[in-house]
Amino acid sequence: MKKTSLIIFLFISYFFLWPRFLSASVLAVKYSLVAPNPPYTRGQTIRFTINIDTQGATIKTGQIGMTYETQYLEFVSTTPGNAMTTVSTSQLEGGKLLLSGENTTGFSDAGVFAYVDLKLIATSAGETELCVLWAPSITPTTIPTTTAPTSPPTTGAPTSVPQPTKLPTSGEVKKTNGAVFFGFIFIITFSLFRFLNKNVLFKKSKKT
Repeated sequence: MKKTSLIIFLFISYFFLWPRFLSASVLAVKYSLVAPNPPYTRGQTIRFTINIDTQGATIKTGQIGMTYETQYLEFVSTTPGNAMTTVSTSQLEGGKLLLSGENTTGFSDAGVFAYVDLKLIATSAGETELCVLWAPSITPTTIPTTTAPTSPPTTGAPTSVPQPTKLPTSGEVKKTNGAVFFGFIFIITFSLFRFLNKNVLFKKSKKT
């Protein structure tokens, strides 16, 4: 009884604890953007910091998007942080940047993903949201499948289609009816001839 209770207890513990271990291993990587404290002056290069938190997972690559106001800022350069070995930047339309980082040995902690340097080109003072982060939609690479060429249909011997039974036409019906009629006349004539012939022979025999 004690052994059975122990097995049930272990099973229940495994059932409730396993999802926690599983969720800890698949938690999403978090990014955050930190801007330096103002004031800013026209022509100044402002360094923005993009932090990363892997939440316990070990990653070798990371990707994050960043949008800046083109009427106030101008892109200068990016520098990898302590979390990445290299960081490449793709400039998209509408003041969007796509940053892709790589760490060949792997990173599993919280640190700096990259530094982004932007130059202030605003002509007048004001307050606005200069930069924001956005999550890029990563499309998995699909392996193209080789489609076998479709072989043309082989030309085989033509299949003979059974001919439909020919229905009699009106001319054939008349011919058939005519043959029956003349056959009937022939039978009557032949029967009448035999009857008359017998009567003649019978009369001759009587006279004799």
